[in-house]
Formats: sequence, structure tokens, C-alpha cells
Amino acid sequence: MTELITRPAAKRTPSKTRRRKKAEPAGTVTPIESVRRALELMRPELAAALPAHLPVDRLLRVVISVLQSTPALLDCDRASLYRAVMTCAQLGLEPDGVLGQAWLVPSKGKVQLVPGYRGLLTLARESGQILSINSQAVHRNDHFDYAYGLNERLEHVPGDGDRGEITHFYAYARFKDGGHCFEVMSRAEVDAARRSGPVTDSAWVNGYAEMGQRAVLRRIARLLPLPVQKAAALADLYESGRHAALDELGEIVIDPPAEAEPSQAKEQAPSRSRLDAFAAATEMPMPRVAPNPEPPPAPQPRQVPAAEPEPIELSEEEMFALLPPLHILEILDAVAEREMPEEALESLVGRPLDEITEVEAPEILRAIGLWQPDGL
Repeated sequence: MTELITRPAAKRTPSKTRRRKKAEPAGTVTPIESVRRALELMRPELAAALPAHLPVDRLLRVVISVLQSTPALLDCDRASLYRAVMTCAQLGLEPDGVLGQAWLVPSKGKVQLVPGYRGLLTLARESGQILSINSQAVHRNDHFDYAYGLNERLEHVPGDGDRGEITHFYAYARFKDGGHCFEVMSRAEVDAARRSGPVTDSAWVNGYAEMGQRAVLRRIARLLPLPVQKAAALADLYESGRHAALDELGEIVIDPPAEAEPSQAKEQAPSRSRLDAFAAATEMPMPRVAPNPEPPPAPQPRQVPAAEPEPIELSEEEMFALLPPLHILEILDAVAEREMPEEALESLVGRPLDEITEVEAPEILRAIGLWQPDGL
């Protein structure tokens, strides 16, 4: 009689489970790390735009520090963030908010660079055309006298002790060629400028005197060197509720008003991207018939014949306009060549592909070239 021998079942060792966990794909990239990588790809362009006194390493450290202290900036449109950083480089301003040169401000889902009072002074002094420039607040107990016209004069002697409340602000600039300019604003004029700006701007509450000095300094900005004019225009546009930045040529580009978006959505519902329009045009060379036809079509005497849609004839120029831009096609070719998954491209870009501008395309192409599949 044979004896039945039983053996214990083999137990799964914990090491196998650990090996499976190690084989799992790594976690998604954090927003701050994604922006850090994108800024590193922009390093050559930033270095080319920056003036000699501001190294690119310092600008990138300042921007990352600001993003860490203001997480709301990471929730804004990434293209506007990168444009704001490039605008900082073109103007040569540090957006740390500590020196008061400029701020990166989240506004209506976009990042806006807002040059400050000290930033305007810095740009004027670094232009090489200004001998001296300043802006001051005048108090009630100060000696203050001014006149416009052929015999211009500006006199201000601060009072001793209690100077009283602020009554005026003024700014002046003396040019190296011997010319000068100045502007005076009463407190009522400054308060009117304050009311016309963003309601949520707390800078007026925390630093009324400095904001008043900035307001009057921007009055004479139109007579100062071009970088000061551009910086002052960006600040004015922000306070008027408009979003703007500098393009690759250093010109101010103003985004369309946000109020126009709802009306456009009603007129074009559902909205389609240019790629969707191109796909629709290639798939439907002939006008579509009534939806959901039943093959074979049977006569329906009881139905009232509906008016057929008029055929849409597109010219060659109109068909070409439906094609994706050349820089979008280059990105699609690079994605196909690298066999890059759609999820990886979406994580890299952070928004619909047809919103990528021609200026941003080189950085995205370089990022695609550096991309490596998981596990390699």
C-alpha cells in the first residue's frame, strides 16, 4: 500500500511583489518640475535676450522661487507664464517682488508681468540717456511750488517734523543732452487712477506712497527711452484689465478681451480647433445629406421634403487656411518619429496642441528630442 505524501504549497516570496512594484511606471511629473524643465529648454533664448547685468541663472532661480511662493501661477496658462518670463528677460527686470522691479501676477487664468516703480527707474538709468530721474510724494507741510509753460519750475523742500498727509506726487527726469521733463499729479488724480485699476490690487493699501510715485512716473514715461515706455505700457494694460506681453521682436502684443470669449462661444458652438476643421474638410468633400440615412433610401410620402443644405465651396486659399501651421506639423512629425504616446505629449505641452505658437515650437521640439520612454 503506497503512502500518500503531501507537500506544503509553495509560498510567494515578498521579493516577487517588490519586483513588480519596481516595474510600475514612475509617478507623473509635478507642475513645478514641468515648468522647470521647460525653462531649462528656454535657457538659450533667455540668455540671448537678457542684458549683461542679469545672468540667466539668477533669473531662473528668481522665477522658480516666485512659483514656489505663489502656486496660483502654476494653475494659469503655461504659454502666458513663459511669455511673461521672456518679457522679464527682454526688459532685464527681476520679478521677485522684493526689489520692486516687477511682479508675476495671476490674472484671469493668465500670468501677467507687471513692472513696478523701481523697475521703471532701473530701466531709465540703464538706458544711458538719463542724467537723473526720481519721483516723490509731497506732504501738506512741505514747501512745494511748480509751474508749466515757457518758464517751467519745480521746487520741493520737505518739511521738518510732522509733514502731514500727502497732497501731491511728482516725477522728473533730466537728460544728458541738457533737456528735462516733469509731471505733477494731485492726490485726487492719483486716487482716480487707483479706482480705474484692478479692484483686488492690494498694493495700494500696503504702499500708497510708492504706488502714487509709480502713477506719476508713468505719466512722463512717454518721454523716456523706449524700454521704459514699454514697461509703463504693460503696467497700464494690466490696470485696465488687459493681458499683454512682448513678442520675439520686443513689440507689445495685447490679447483679445476676455469679455469677447462667451459671445464667440455662442456663435461657434461647438467650437472646433483648426486640426478638427481640417479633418472635417478632408473627410467631407461633398455636402452632407440628412443625418442618419437608412440604406437603401425608401420614399416617404408623408414626410415634408426639407431644404437641403447649400454646398460649401472652398477655394484653394481657404482649404490651405484649414491646414495646421507649419510648426504644428513639425511637432506632429517629431512625435511620430519618436513614437511618443499621446499622454506623454499632453503632459509635456500642458494644453491643446493647436494653441502652441510658433515662438514656443522650438522649445517643444527640443523637449520631444530629449524625451525617453519609461523604463529606458
